[in-house]
Amino acid sequence: MEIQNGLEDYWRMENKKAIREKILSNNFTRKDYFVFKNNVQLIKQIYHPDLTAGIDLPEAITQMAEDSTKLRNIAVVYVVLFLILLFRHDKAQALINIIVITIVLLIMLWANACQRNLPVSTELRLIKLAIRMRKILKARAREEKASIKAEKKRQRAG
Repeated sequence: MEIQNGLEDYWRMENKKAIREKILSNNFTRKDYFVFKNNVQLIKQIYHPDLTAGIDLPEAITQMAEDSTKLRNIAVVYVVLFLILLFRHDKAQALINIIVITIVLLIMLWANACQRNLPVSTELRLIKLAIRMRKILKARAREEKASIKAEKKRQRAG
């Protein structure tokens, strides 16, 4: 059991190191880091210290990047919708559809950034970071899911 815990700790450290390297290589500006730091402080003021004990700056940036991927998913839906409309209408209507879809996506990007008190450029960098960290985040989600299942199994057995 101790060996497994040691391996889990090692994997978490390697995972954090990989996440930190991705964040540092994502070309965030000093202003971006200042905004991230303010958001972390705001979260720590709002929520109980027990809930925010594990939240540090890289963790907060990672979570913001994960949250920004919802825009990417919506963009895929709009592109599929555009392709369907393209095959059903003529070229002029397709151009109008492209313009409308682009405007809608830009408005959604702006609204999401304003909701989280971020500049739009930072929101774009977060989307880029989430795309670059896709493998790390999937592995992390699998690990968390496995640990939750193991904990439930221990509770049922004990």
